[in-house]
Amino acid sequence: MDRKLRDKYNSLISNYVKKKLYLNTYMNLTDNTHLELENCKKILEYNDIYVKIRTSTMIVSIWGQNIRISDYNTDGIIVDGVFSSVEFEKLK
Repeated sequence: MDRKLRDKYNSLISNYVKKKLYLNTYMNLTDNTHLELENCKKILEYNDIYVKIRTSTMIVSIWGQNIRISDYNTDGIIVDGVFSSVEFEKLK
């Protein structure tokens, strides 16, 4: 099988499996003070003004004041504080 064709096939299969297994990242943002994020993999950085979280599909960075993580479990994470910026970086 041609390398480009194989890579495209693998990408299509991977996207299909993610959708069927519900591995996409789901977010619920309330005002600029509360964020619920599902399918988290790892907290990369965390302090009172910045948190960086890796999910199954992206990296989410949150800047603000008094940032705190109030719940972290296998399903997701809850971040509270006063957010000034929420940034998304697609994983490659």
